[in-house]
Amino acid sequence: MKKTKHTVALALAAMLACQPLSVYAATFADMNQAPWAGAEASINKAASLGLVVGETRNGKTHFRPRDSVSLSESCQLAYKLLIQTGKAKADDSVTQKWTPIMNAYGIQSWAYPAVSYCLENGILATSNLSGFMKNGSNLPATREQAATILGRALTKGVSSYTANETTTTFLDNSRISTEAKPYVALLKRVGVVNGDDSNKFNPKKTLNRTETAVLVTNLYGVLEKATTPTTPTIPTTPTNPTISTQKGTVATMTNFYVNLKDSAAYYMLASGGTTITLNGSSATMSDVVKLYKAGTSIDVTLTLDSSLHITKLEATYKETKKTKGSLTKVRYNKTDKEGSITIDKDSTYSFTDKDDVDIRIDKKSYSLKELYDLFTKAEDDKATIEVEVTLDNKGNLTKITGSTKESSSSDSIKGKVSKVNYDKSDKTGYIQLKNKTTKYYIDDTDDVTVKIDNKTKDYKDLYNLYDDGDSTITVTLTLNKKDYVTKITATTSDSEDDADGNVASVTYKESKDTGTVKIGSKTYDIDDVDDVDISITDGSDKIKTWEDFYNAYKDKKTMNVSATVKNDEVTKITGKVTQAKGELSKLGKNYIKITGKYSNNDFSYDFDEDDTDNIKVSITNASGVKTLTKLIDWLESGDKLDLVLTLDKNGNITKISGEYK
Repeated sequence: MKKTKHTVALALAAMLACQPLSVYAATFADMNQAPWAGAEASINKAASLGLVVGETRNGKTHFRPRDSVSLSESCQLAYKLLIQTGKAKADDSVTQKWTPIMNAYGIQSWAYPAVSYCLENGILATSNLSGFMKNGSNLPATREQAATILGRALTKGVSSYTANETTTTFLDNSRISTEAKPYVALLKRVGVVNGDDSNKFNPKKTLNRTETAVLVTNLYGVLEKATTPTTPTIPTTPTNPTISTQKGTVATMTNFYVNLKDSAAYYMLASGGTTITLNGSSATMSDVVKLYKAGTSIDVTLTLDSSLHITKLEATYKETKKTKGSLTKVRYNKTDKEGSITIDKDSTYSFTDKDDVDIRIDKKSYSLKELYDLFTKAEDDKATIEVEVTLDNKGNLTKITGSTKESSSSDSIKGKVSKVNYDKSDKTGYIQLKNKTTKYYIDDTDDVTVKIDNKTKDYKDLYNLYDDGDSTITVTLTLNKKDYVTKITATTSDSEDDADGNVASVTYKESKDTGTVKIGSKTYDIDDVDDVDISITDGSDKIKTWEDFYNAYKDKKTMNVSATVKNDEVTKITGKVTQAKGELSKLGKNYIKITGKYSNNDFSYDFDEDDTDNIKVSITNASGVKTLTKLIDWLESGDKLDLVLTLDKNGNITKISGEYK
């Protein structure tokens, strides 16, 4: 009989943790799909040991023998085998310690105990976690990845087993990674893995669940016979390459880990202790985290051990000071592209367009020349620009922020309210009007006369009315000589509407968190996309953020939605994707996965596997393929199709069209 290429494998681990080690007779309805003859015996043996389980659908238990297994499931398998053979013990404190790291990498919660055990015991490094997930889905494990995880687990559980070999006897030894070779050789030596009929290991191929059944029974036997203590020694082979230092600006940090900008890695503090300095002086991690939470930009140099844990953290930051006032002069030399700004006629700061100065007026970015042009126009319009400048510890200008204060020919200003601010602690605030950038300040809210719909009220009442968001507020503001508001006369009108129809366009300016959406024939401006509650059914997933909403539109998905509109502002968008377009990436028994042309993300759409004959298909260059059943039979590995999926109200596929490339 020809040997089948089943070398190493993993068990389905999402449900593994809750299975007792009791013997039972497993009857799986899909054993006819096993990849080789005689596989059913191995599957049933693994099931009787409680190491693999099936999935119940329509009253029948299915094993899914050809499905791949993931890296998270690899860790779960290693952990479960050690627990069941008495070579390891569960420890909730270890899980709690590593939860922030696992959460940062998107690891699913069911895998937390297993993955945290692997991290704690050197089976994994934090850098390995970047390869576990993609777009919220578990990535499949390769044969060499699985062998590395399970081989390290074996050396942890049984101290007499070591992984010192630097080569293997497989004919494709050169294709096995340097990191994996010692563990592949170990598993071969103890009889857990073998080569295919050509004595090849096939390290880059993925694994299926049938191969898993063979592996887990073999490895279970090895572990069960071993008589070593439950607390293993550390393998002599380093688990990770040594990286001495990492430098960069902090993106996120806690008292336990650091993540740098433009990096996917999260570095844990070493369990043996971490030396910390802040601007050259001894400090604690809490000192550095406090600065980070206050919004300070922090640069760090991290000294790492062989497990990529931080043994030394050197943090630096620039001490800053800020000055506020009115912009009274802007100078600009076109030849040298240099100039200066003056605040309140007595504070002047020089810089050039080449200097790293962040200039933002009315939330818009400006160069020095553009600031000069804006100031010149403001003078012509008899307007002022109120600014705040930020200086570093050397007195160099780093940031200018401000707003334009429009002039008024009278002491009365009228308009619809766009914002009401209220600081309860010092009884100050301001009001902004639609289509105006000026903030009209209140020096003391107790001294302001407020009338709302001809009734005497307090400023707090006006703020609460605005905060409720149920009414359009129109005001007349009376200003004193210092342009502070002294009187507010307000009228209200109910303003709530709904917009229904297909999404015609979506825009998104990520840097400003603004955008637009066109529903039917009407376009709505979004001042802050984070304020819009989004829930749009997209196949087996949900569109919940503006970025995903924008990406769905760019992927040419048809979205039928209902939008709640208050005071001309969209507050909520709900609906469903009725048509999805993309390139076929996977066709399963009850789902089709396509890749968006713009986002390059994968999306899954379900169908009833018993209804494939009734789902109509129309594929260019494949005239004989009229149903989904025919499409499933016709497709071959590597075929590329651009598909258009029509969905029903539940997000299930009802019609398929496309083009064979």
